This record gives sequence, C-alpha cells and structure tokens, in this order.
Amino acid sequence: MDSNKVIIMEVKDDYAIVMTSDFEFIKIKKKKSMTEGQKIYIVDEDICQGGDKTYLSNKNKLLRILGLIAILLGILLLAFLFNPFKKDTYATASFDGDASIELSLDKNKKITKAISRDDSIPSGELENLKGKSFEYGLDEIDDYLENDNYILASCYVPSGENDNYIDDIRTAIDKELSEVIFINANKDDVKQAQKENKTLGQYKLQNVASLSELEKYINNVNYNKLDKFVLTNSNLIKNSTHMRQQIKNKRLNDKDDDDDDDDQEDEKDDD
Repeated sequence: MDSNKVIIMEVKDDYAIVMTSDFEFIKIKKKKSMTEGQKIYIVDEDICQGGDKTYLSNKNKLLRILGLIAILLGILLLAFLFNPFKKDTYATASFDGDASIELSLDKNKKITKAISRDDSIPSGELENLKGKSFEYGLDEIDDYLENDNYILASCYVPSGENDNYIDDIRTAIDKELSEVIFINANKDDVKQAQKENKTLGQYKLQNVASLSELEKYINNVNYNKLDKFVLTNSNLIKNSTHMRQQIKNKRLNDKDDDDDDDDQEDEKDDD
C-alpha cells in the first residue's frame, strides 16, 4: 500500500492498532513515540504480518457510522428545539407596559408559546394561554399591561405570505388594548432580541437613534404623552435626555405658532 494517514486507536506491548480513513482497523508495528489518538503516516513495511484487517473492522466501521449519525441527529434536534421559527411558530408579538410578555403564534393566530422575560406575569397564566387565540391572550394579559403610559407593542410577521395577518393583529391590539405604540420588526430582530433576552419592543426601542425615528412609530400622540413615554423608557433609549429636550423645543415652537395665529385672528377682528 502507499503511504496513508491513520489514527492510533490502541497501543499494545509489541504492536498498535490504527484506523484508516476508510474506517478499517490495521495492526502495525509499535514504535516508542506512539500514543493513542496520534495521527501518523504508515507504509506497507509498518503493517504486521497477517495484519491487513482485524476481524472487528467491519463492526467498528458500522459503530463509527452509527455514532456519526447519532451526532448529526442530535445537532438537528437541538436546532429544532431552539429555532424560534420552527414549524409551529409563524409570528411573534411582544408587549411592554407594567409587565412584559412575548407571544409566539401559528398561522391561525393561535398562541404556541408565551413567556415573560422579567417574570412579571405568573407562569401559570402563561401556560393557560397556550392554544388560545391571540385575541383571548390579549384580553387575559390586559390587566397586567395597563398603566398610565403607552404600552409598547412589536410584531414580526413574514412579509408577502399573508398580507391580512398583520392587519388582523393590529386590529386585535387596537380593540383589546388602549394607547399602544406599535413597532414592526423583522426576522433578524427576533433572533437578536432573544439573544439579548429582551422583548421585540425593548430591542427595537433601544435602537431608536433620534426623535424623528421614534415619531415614525408613533401617530397622534401629544408631546406630554410622548415625553412621558421617553422618560419611562429612558433605560432603553440611549439618548433619551436629548430626545426629551427636542420634544420640549417642539412643544414650545408649536405654542408660539398658536399664539401667532391667535394674534392674527385678533387683528382681523379689530379690522
């Protein structure tokens, strides 16, 4: 045989057993430097007489192959268990108010998983939500979320697959919850939020860089409410102090504009 790379499997007193790349076990002459697990090259002269293949080679080859299959199956199982987009999870929605909760939904908007990353909602309540409709879940957690500020909601739904799905989600939120700030998310946001142990909304909010970006998510919110929302979530909004100053300036500018309009109206009345 030509020079071949093998792995030393076992070292005996006067010989060693090695495994080839074809999973064949061969008995070779022992050398002082040999250790188990070592990779070496051998030639024909190294093989012991009558040591082409040991009678266990086929059995060991089968065991080796079965072992590799078991490892691959284990990897696939772990990937399935920890994959946030496995078959029964179609969309993800999170809510942050006085409490925090994240819901995984199937294509029929049934809750497949409910978690509270800050443990603000009892585990028993979360278990009871599994298998229930999204609307039912919102109604059940309403009391935990409600506060005197805006509830932060975020949702990921695969785009282009079901155009009505996100509309149905938004309609249910508007119906069941009051004063909600809604932020859309994407697939990468879901993965990163889970990695950082944050809800979707918390992760998205911490990436808001300016007031103009925040205003893209918020419609018809007066400046007092907006200021309070930024203050309440200052731990997530890195530049919250600057943002609150911008809100104050806008509020003052709008007030000045209103005063100017009133003065012009007064002048018209005088005429």
